[in-house]
Amino acid sequence: MDIDPAADPETDPEGEQDLLVVLKLGNRAMGTQRERLAIEQFAEQLEAAVTEASAGDYDGDEIGGGECILFFCGPDVDRLLEVLLPLLKRSPLCRGGHLVRMVAEASGRRQLQRLPI
Repeated sequence: MDIDPAADPETDPEGEQDLLVVLKLGNRAMGTQRERLAIEQFAEQLEAAVTEASAGDYDGDEIGGGECILFFCGPDVDRLLEVLLPLLKRSPLCRGGHLVRMVAEASGRRQLQRLPI
């Protein structure tokens, strides 16, 4: 996953904050065709929820290495979590998955935070 922990969303002209949903696949490569199709349909549901709540955008996915990463961004990562977390917790696709987001430390630096789903 290519996130620069030194990146500062305050310098992002659009003020976007990223939230990654990392799902485990059934094998170490690209997952099964059935699994990829289910994730694609699930991602469409998540995108609709985020759009309807005006919480941000779905920026696509990346599959490989035994996982699928769904990329979301918005002006407030906590709002994205508020919208997505109930849906993620209900889905069997999210078993063993986790979220990744950037958080500010007391020093002002940004650090990756990994949260279980």
